Parts: sequence; C-alpha cells; structure tokens
Amino acid sequence: MQSAFLVALVLVLVQTAATLPWFLTLTWDLIRKRPPGAGLTYGGTAVGVFVASVLAIFALFAFLRDPVSLRVFGGVYGAVLQAQLLADFFVAALWLTQLVWPKGGAVTRAAFREGHRQPMFWLFLVGAGVLMTISPIIPYFTFGEDHIMVKELGFDTLMLAGVAFGVIAASTSISDEIEGRTAVTLMSKPISRRQFLLGKFLGVYLTCLLLIGVLGWYFEVVLLYKRYFDALAFTPPPDFYAAWVQGHVGSAEARDFLTGSGMWGVNALDVLVDMVKTASEIMIMTAIAVTLATRLPMVVNLVSCIAVYLLANLMPALVQQTRPTAGQAANPVQQLLAFIAGVFDAILPALELFTVQPTLMGETTLPSGAYVQLVGSVFLYGLMFTAVVLLLGLALFEDRDLA
Repeated sequence: MQSAFLVALVLVLVQTAATLPWFLTLTWDLIRKRPPGAGLTYGGTAVGVFVASVLAIFALFAFLRDPVSLRVFGGVYGAVLQAQLLADFFVAALWLTQLVWPKGGAVTRAAFREGHRQPMFWLFLVGAGVLMTISPIIPYFTFGEDHIMVKELGFDTLMLAGVAFGVIAASTSISDEIEGRTAVTLMSKPISRRQFLLGKFLGVYLTCLLLIGVLGWYFEVVLLYKRYFDALAFTPPPDFYAAWVQGHVGSAEARDFLTGSGMWGVNALDVLVDMVKTASEIMIMTAIAVTLATRLPMVVNLVSCIAVYLLANLMPALVQQTRPTAGQAANPVQQLLAFIAGVFDAILPALELFTVQPTLMGETTLPSGAYVQLVGSVFLYGLMFTAVVLLLGLALFEDRDLA
C-alpha cells in the first residue's frame, strides 16, 4: 500500500508540474488582479484538488483489480499528460521568442493569436478530425493490413490540413497587412521589415504546429482504436521501461497502470517521429507562401503555391521517365524534357522526402536508430531550404513599396 500511495503521489506531481505553465498563462491576469484575501482561497483550492487527485489514483489502485482496466486508465493518464505537454510547448515557444527577440516576438505572438482565432483554423481542425474518425471503419480490403492504410491516410490528412492552412494563413495575413496599409503603421514603429516578415512566418508556422499537434494527439487515439477494432496486439513498452517498473514498483496494480502509460508513450513516440516529416514539409510550404506574399496578392499566391506543390511532387517521376535507358540514344525532345525536368527538380523542394508511405508500405523497414537519423536529415534539409526561401523573401520585401 505504501508503494501504491507513493506512485499515486508522483503521478499527480508530474501532472501538476505539466499543468502550471499553461494554467498560469491563462489565469495570470486574474491572479494578478485578485481581491484581498483571495490568495488563501486560491491556494486552498489548489491544495484540495491536489490531495483529491492523489486519493483518487490511490483508490484506483486499491479497489480496481482488473489489469486491462488499469492499463486503460494508465493510457488515459498518458494522453492527458501529452496534451498538457503540448500546451506547455507553445507557452514556452512564445515566451522564449518574446524573451530572445522582443520586437519580432511581438509580431509572432500577434500572428499566432490571429491564426488560431480564425474560423478557418477550426474548420480545418474539425474537418480533418472527422476524416480521421471515419477512417478506421472503412474497409480497405488489404488482407489484415487495414491499420497501415489508416496510418498512411492519417498522415496524409495531417499534411494536407497543415499545408493548406499554412499557405492560406500566410498569404492572407501578409497580403492583408500590405494591401490594407497596416504594414506602414507597423514600420513606423521601431520594427524592421526583417522582424515583420520573420515574425509573421514564425507566428503562422506555430499556428500550423498547433493544428497538427492537436490532430496528431487525436490521431494517436484513432490508431489505438483501430488496433482494438481489428483485435490487433498493442505495442508493449520498451524492455528497459518494463524492467524499471518491475524492479521499482511493488504494487501490481500500479505496475499495470504504468504499463498502460508506457504503451501510450510508445504509440505517441511512433507518431511523433513521423510527424517531424510532416512539420518539415509544412515549414517549407509556409515559407514559400510568405515569400510570395511580399509581391503577389492572395489569390495569385494561392495558385502559385498549388503549382509549386504539384510540380514538386511531379518532377521526380518526370525525371525518371525522361531519363534515357542504357544503350539507347535519347531524341532531342526527350533531351529537352529531361533538361527542363532536371532544372525544376533542382529548384523545387524535394517533397517526396517527407512522405511516410515508403516507411509504412515498404517491404523492408529501417532499425529505429537509422530511421531517427533519416528523419533528422530530412528535417535538416527542410530547415535549410526554408532558410534559403526566407532569405529570398527578405530580399523581395526589402524594396517593396508599402505606401
């Protein structure tokens, strides 16, 4: 019993630590303007909630004996903790941006608030969530591999929602600022064009990350439901985690609870690694939209971004098709097509690097360490391409007449 109570106390402490950043951010103005004597009330309420949470988890260990139910509750605990850490990430990102880069951080914060308050943000969020909800019950006729199709479609939904929202939000926000002459007002303050453009990009990109972060969290729930729906085995926690729980936790009920949390963690980490590719592709397309918005109106910007996206996905196949076969001389038309395809393939981003389809559908799979290195290299490529595009955008924006 002592071990179970200690585990319950630690679990609540972890959740409390994850709660404080986003909770204080939301309620700071209310706390700062509290009436006299309200501090004791707030403190007593917080202590009461903390004690009640510890007793609730301890009661769960004491009265619930079913291992399956305990693992389910452990998974719920892991899901809540992940949601809180997701909120903490954006709180920390905005705070650090404001601290390190005050003027640009102010633009970033304003663009982030504008982005997630738009009806378009919620339209993409709800629409993509609905598609993910119905995907597990659709028959794919894949002879026992429907869960792979659900995973692939889920990542495609995440990518399309993030790219579409990022392109629309970036082109709308910057074009409205320029065409509405509000950018002139910003430039009259001690804010440079570089701070304005990069702050806008970072704010829109953080909003895209919020969109795919929430959708990714829900996608993890969908994947677990699909495994349950198809009666598939759930991925167990790593061996080192299971050995640590077995060696340091004396209560069997607490071990089952922590095993469920570990299973959720494995599922979340699996999705998170692949989401790095999605976030990198969204970063590139958002940077392209921001760069084009310095010179093009919104409608032309959207059409241009769609053209870039389609051509970037088409060029690898076109290069492959126009490449002459061994022992066969290419005709002049084929040579011209091969040259044009090569030029476009060199200029446009290699978006085929960001897809998860080869990982899911390939006949061979990479070891975990090699796959993490692959994802890291893809992210580095996305970061470098984004930097080049934004440098071009800064050059185009530098001599743009805003009056």
